[in-house]
Amino acid sequence: MTDTRSKFEVFLDDCDEAEEKYKAGETFIPTTIIEPMIAPEYISGILEGECENHQRLNERIHDQTRPAKIIFLIVARSGNLGILDKFLSGNFSDFDLPIEVERDRLECKVRTVRNGNLTKDLFGNMKWNDAQAFRDNQWPFLSPIFKDRFEFELKRGIPLPLVERGHSIISGFSTVCWVKMHPDHIPKIKMERLAMKKMDFGSEDEIKFTNKELKNLIRIRELEHLHLVRPVLTCTRGEDLETPDPSKRNEAFFFFPWADAGDLDSFWKKSSNENGSHIPWMLGQMVGLCCALELLRDVNCRHGDLKPANILCFAGKSGNPVLKITDVGLSKFHILATSKRLKGTTARTTTKRYIPPEFDIYLRDIESSQGRSEDIELSREFDIWSLGCIFIEFLIWVKLGQDEYKKYDSVMSDDRRFWDSERRTLNATVKERIKSLEAATAGDDLHKLLDLIQESMLVPKEERENAFLIRKKLEVIRDVYGESSSPPEETRLPLDLTGEQDLQQNHPQHSLETPKESEGADLGDVAPPPNPSELNTMAIPPNNAAAQNQSAKLQDRWAVTIDNGFARKLFSHSALAPPRENSQLCNECSAIRFWEPNVEFSGSVKGFLSRSSSCALCNLLYVVSRKLGLGEDQELRFVRNGPTLNSIVAHNQPVLSLFSDPGYNTNDLGFAQVGYPALPLPESPQRYRLFKSWIHTCDNEHGHAPEVCDTVRMPTRLIYVGEFTERLEEIKDARFQRYLALSHCWGGAPSLRTLTNNIEEFRKEIPHDHLPLNFQEAIRVTRGLKIPYLWIDSLCIIQDDYKDWQQEASRMGQVFSNAYCTIAATSAATSNEGFITPKTDPAPSVAIRTPYGGLLHISEFLEDLHQDLELARLNTRGWVMQERALSRRTLHFTKTQVYWECGNGVHCERLLKLSNPQSSLFEDSDFPRSILKYYKGGRITLFQNLYQKYSRLNFSRISDRPVAILGLEKRLSAVLETRGVFGIFEQYLARSLLWSRPEEAFLTHISFADGIVVPSWSWMAYEGPITYANIPFNRVEWSNECVLSSGGETDANAEWPVLKVVARDLTLQKLDMLNKVKLDEKSGGDLSSLRGVVLGKDKDKELRDQLHYVLLITQSKDQRGGKTAYVRAGVAWLLHHNIGSGGEEIDIY
Repeated sequence: MTDTRSKFEVFLDDCDEAEEKYKAGETFIPTTIIEPMIAPEYISGILEGECENHQRLNERIHDQTRPAKIIFLIVARSGNLGILDKFLSGNFSDFDLPIEVERDRLECKVRTVRNGNLTKDLFGNMKWNDAQAFRDNQWPFLSPIFKDRFEFELKRGIPLPLVERGHSIISGFSTVCWVKMHPDHIPKIKMERLAMKKMDFGSEDEIKFTNKELKNLIRIRELEHLHLVRPVLTCTRGEDLETPDPSKRNEAFFFFPWADAGDLDSFWKKSSNENGSHIPWMLGQMVGLCCALELLRDVNCRHGDLKPANILCFAGKSGNPVLKITDVGLSKFHILATSKRLKGTTARTTTKRYIPPEFDIYLRDIESSQGRSEDIELSREFDIWSLGCIFIEFLIWVKLGQDEYKKYDSVMSDDRRFWDSERRTLNATVKERIKSLEAATAGDDLHKLLDLIQESMLVPKEERENAFLIRKKLEVIRDVYGESSSPPEETRLPLDLTGEQDLQQNHPQHSLETPKESEGADLGDVAPPPNPSELNTMAIPPNNAAAQNQSAKLQDRWAVTIDNGFARKLFSHSALAPPRENSQLCNECSAIRFWEPNVEFSGSVKGFLSRSSSCALCNLLYVVSRKLGLGEDQELRFVRNGPTLNSIVAHNQPVLSLFSDPGYNTNDLGFAQVGYPALPLPESPQRYRLFKSWIHTCDNEHGHAPEVCDTVRMPTRLIYVGEFTERLEEIKDARFQRYLALSHCWGGAPSLRTLTNNIEEFRKEIPHDHLPLNFQEAIRVTRGLKIPYLWIDSLCIIQDDYKDWQQEASRMGQVFSNAYCTIAATSAATSNEGFITPKTDPAPSVAIRTPYGGLLHISEFLEDLHQDLELARLNTRGWVMQERALSRRTLHFTKTQVYWECGNGVHCERLLKLSNPQSSLFEDSDFPRSILKYYKGGRITLFQNLYQKYSRLNFSRISDRPVAILGLEKRLSAVLETRGVFGIFEQYLARSLLWSRPEEAFLTHISFADGIVVPSWSWMAYEGPITYANIPFNRVEWSNECVLSSGGETDANAEWPVLKVVARDLTLQKLDMLNKVKLDEKSGGDLSSLRGVVLGKDKDKELRDQLHYVLLITQSKDQRGGKTAYVRAGVAWLLHHNIGSGGEEIDIY
């Protein structure tokens, strides 16, 4: 049937249809419908049929300085285009929308978004009814497009672009529901559903909160953490927040990812833990939640309303949900809402169960401040109490059962609190359940968790521990429990993966280690399966530099603890320093009680500067402030954490160290390290006494000394240091001798080396004065420790004898493994710099007498192991990774002080002790035996982590890349009980072969000397960093179409291993090269030249959806025995239709 409607009638019908379709509470017309309506030909078509002066109107509507396209649609929607001329007679344009109209006697006055004053001149002589119709019809056309920003301010009446919404639930101070937005109005947010939290506010108090919390949410949005729900966008609607009209209600909307699995309380009521399988997951999630609170604490943020309803369940890869804290950044709303609940002044109810005892004090403070609750601050320990309550309920569910949790919840549901404020004790119901839990966890490792909750979390505020300390203890409980209960494939080694994967594994953060079993991805971050980003999924977006920097700082955090047992033994045999005078302090600093638990203090940088000439501590604080990059108008805030003062603005990093003078026997400084802030002189007896004490303790208490027996293979040559002269000795058939090994940077060839023409001379005497300074100092350290022999590579290997070099280089791992101790010249970038004397100025310090007679020294924090050791040039060298990993113990001479690294941790010259689970790999005195307690997944993670690290290190000669790690590879092969060649392990062949280049760079093939051949399938054949495919355990079916064999089995001329494979033809399009294929080299060949070897495919998926893990190969320019030879070209992630059915057996060289 022919459509007889005019274009104007079609327009009106289209508007009716759109408004009928899109009215999920707020009617709007989507931008996809509006865009065609404001096209010039569309508007012209309507005007020509309805208006006589259509040409002039059309020109006015499309005037670029005062466009009126939306105005045209609004007037047309009213059905009366005859009045369009009146709206366009002045300068009224789309920029003035929306408008408000008021009737003043017979006149119509208008207020626009650009001009807040009422005026009667905008429309000319306009009837009230026409202006009113325009005002009412404008809203559907003004729905916002949310893009390129996080915050939006909408005028009252502008509709949200909601196409669907769920049932609203009242939650405290707000209502929450799920919504679907029109996709064209949120073009960059790829989430089908969002959680919408709506808050109504109007009072002055509430408006102030809104202003403050919006600023908080901007900060929270920058935090990346697996267990935090970050806001997607925020908007306010109503009056200007800066000049509000309290008589009119405003609205704030906060949008978050929607958790389809509900909250933690719902999970407990719907799920059971009959076989105990949820316990490892629970412990991992507990660690993760503490990590999240720790990160919030670092940025000076609290939650304020932690409860199971604010912990959401998102789908996780392991089948169990990932728990994420929501409502972060709304603490002021939580305080206000909770205070009203407790005072009974609001009809909106939510549980009071998790409120800590000190909230009664907050309530009194709020009342005494006449309701100005924006000035009432939550303590840092507020959230710890709430989390302790949640942990108790977690234990009730996991140990007493689902039914018992439901009974308990029913009893507590009448808004009872954990804390009985009248009796000043825990609620009777809670105490009864805790008693049941004590019986249920008797003889179980979970009793340690129950003890932790009772002793460190559900205690008075002053005794509550912070999130960092609780997390560290939880990690121990998790790891102990995991070792005895985790299934083999699920156990993961706590290692920091380098490159892109370390960001994924350690997000954000750290010391904020990603918990075991805390798997899952944020909604909206999940990529389609066949995507090379599967290799190295990043938890931190690559363009978020601030978040990456923060993650790096947090990830490399070392825990600082005292080592006073060792220190007291040391000083019992040492002369003490003469007493020190008390430092002069100002009144403000004199009032700080550093010896009190969790003491906090703050001050402005400008204030420190103004008092620095008369106060020693202010001077020290000013120096620290400037090093942190703070301006004079900024504030420095500290909190004591054991023996350090940590800066809150520096992500809770230590900035000052605390020492208890050993000359004063006092009990009030037990938190501080016994010792002095000043280092002993570089070659003083006191320094060597410390070194010998470290070695003696390690030998006798740690058991980390190398084995002493005649079967230990000694190095071919060693330097005998004697008392005054040195000489080179052949050690081939000699009995075991103690020796030290030097790890150092050459920085160009040393001035004196062993060569074929001087070795006989060196056997008699090595000219000491001609030695590089590093070698001279290493000899002095060896003599000072009373060790007879020293090994230095450039003197103990004949440098111009290639055969000798090859033989000794292959045994380098044994040299360092059998050394009594390694001397690491970490602070020296060349062989002539010297390393014994620190290269930084002595740290300034302050002495303060305590009320109990102790002497407290406060000094600048020097124990930055990440900066001193990990980032030192020595540890960027390829040869050094093997030296450090295989050394049983090492003296690291860094630019600030000496560190002793052994299997017991890292000990500092200033006697503090450092620990970091992610660096414990290099502390293993019998590397890598510590991994034997881990299962298959941990072993794979171990070698992948090591090889990724190694591939990023530097070489003077890149051709050393396959040689400088031979010792490590041999050791790994022995422990893993499999053959290892060229960075590939036979038992884990497919995973070993699925290495690839990173996204941002191609690899370059290395040119080796004649006679040295490295297979193309080994990453050792290339220059550049590598990463490994992030493939889940137990979810891949590995093929048998790739076998590692010796070349001699197939080719008489071959002397290195080859891969015997089944090669298949591939069907690839150009688009596949972008998102399914990763070629190793830039000149890796075109589509037609590539063939594939299927190494594995996903289990438990339909054939067409299975992801296939493929090794890409191509024909070599060279031939092997007259036959076509194939070499590796890269890796790919393909679907079934990309892979041919037939195959050909070939060899890859």
